[in-house]
Amino acid sequence: MKIFFDANILLDFFLERSPKQELINSIFEKLDGNEIQGFVTISVIQTCAFYLKQAKELSVCKEIIGVICEKFTLVEGNQKSILSAIQSSHNDIEDSIHYFICLDHHMDTIMTSDRDFLKLSKPYLPVISPEELIERTEKCTPRLMTERS
Repeated sequence: MKIFFDANILLDFFLERSPKQELINSIFEKLDGNEIQGFVTISVIQTCAFYLKQAKELSVCKEIIGVICEKFTLVEGNQKSILSAIQSSHNDIEDSIHYFICLDHHMDTIMTSDRDFLKLSKPYLPVISPEELIERTEKCTPRLMTERS
């Protein structure tokens, strides 16, 4: 499952700031266990670096950014992604750019806790919450276990 991680999910995990921290931790366990593939853009990394630097020492911030680079695949946008985003009806340009980058890279889903970003969800590219991701992966796991048997 190819999942684009919005910056707020990464920050929830690394800053341990989520009221549902166990849920967020379980998503990263799935990432570590190769049950899901994580993807980010440079702007997600830059956003994380900005907020991490405010909360942590520089050395810790750099270490976390290194971990993100090791665990996640970097996807790039292009002029088409940006033009599609600014021509869309969504008001948050950054979210729209990420949405169209994910479409271009054939992501299975985008995961965020941003309520406005969740409104961008479409059947061909769902934008889901961490809770929805856990539900979807738990539904898939029994099927995968049966297929392997």
